[in-house]
Amino acid sequence: MPIKDAVLVGDIGGTNVRFALAERTKNGAIALHKSERHPVKNFANFDAAVTTYLDSVKERPRRASFAFAGPKFDDEIRMTNTEWIVSEGKLCDQFAFDEAVVMNDFVALARGAMVIPDDGFQTVIPGGFDRTKNIAVLGPGTGLGLSCVLPPLPGQNLRERQVIATEGGHIGFSPQTHTQREVLRVLSRDLIYVSFETILSGPGFLRLYLALCEIWDEAPVCQKETEIIDAGLADETGAARKCIDVFCNILGGYAGNVALGLGAAGGVCVGGGVSRHIAPFIDDSDFKSHFRSRGAGSWFVQDIPVKIIMANFTALYGAASAAL
Repeated sequence: MPIKDAVLVGDIGGTNVRFALAERTKNGAIALHKSERHPVKNFANFDAAVTTYLDSVKERPRRASFAFAGPKFDDEIRMTNTEWIVSEGKLCDQFAFDEAVVMNDFVALARGAMVIPDDGFQTVIPGGFDRTKNIAVLGPGTGLGLSCVLPPLPGQNLRERQVIATEGGHIGFSPQTHTQREVLRVLSRDLIYVSFETILSGPGFLRLYLALCEIWDEAPVCQKETEIIDAGLADETGAARKCIDVFCNILGGYAGNVALGLGAAGGVCVGGGVSRHIAPFIDDSDFKSHFRSRGAGSWFVQDIPVKIIMANFTALYGAASAAL
């Protein structure tokens, strides 16, 4: 049965593209239907991905809202980890949309984080988000994203509330421990510039693991980033498990930097595909001390809550909230 007044929504990362049809229910909630996920590599361009999905669900919605892993300039998105360039005007022309919205994926993730229920999060540092103050949303996936939700102005609803997109994942890596300084030394042999994204991302996870194996003089047993979590679970004393702890610690330090840099007194929200995989290890790491150890700025971050997004399709809900 066709969904009346449905909005086509999408979350397009460097690895996968996710689509769904969204509607606003009678009680005001956002509902998603007919969700699908496809590898980005299966499509020559974004138009081909949209066409494949619409042909599959046999619907022709009049509005669309998409989140992309890349910065937005005017009405155009240029993706960071693929060569796709997408504009709102061309989407309307190609698919006869009355309205098409494109946004940075971490703008969508931030919007989604503001509408999902409390049980969609894992608490790292206790406390509720204070929505009268800035809230930072960050996370490692194919890359490292960062955005900031600003406090609402009087009378603003969520669709009108401003979310600032940034390219803050490319901030230079600042090590806090001897081991982290050694990681920077090893990575700097081949890289002119080592950003936080160099480490805090899916590809960066493997890069960190291989660097640590060299530093610790251990033979690497993992050849893909997806193998590190399994190896860490199998052996709590091996290099993979220790690598996970270092990754969590660096993420904590980055989150602390973000909290200071964006004045995120209202909270820090951690998303991204990698975050969900490392979530079981966070409490046993030094994430909290790295987050709170900010030198003269430590007082500012001591009571800031930190939560990890565990809910599914958060960016799709965020994209939908911009159109419904």
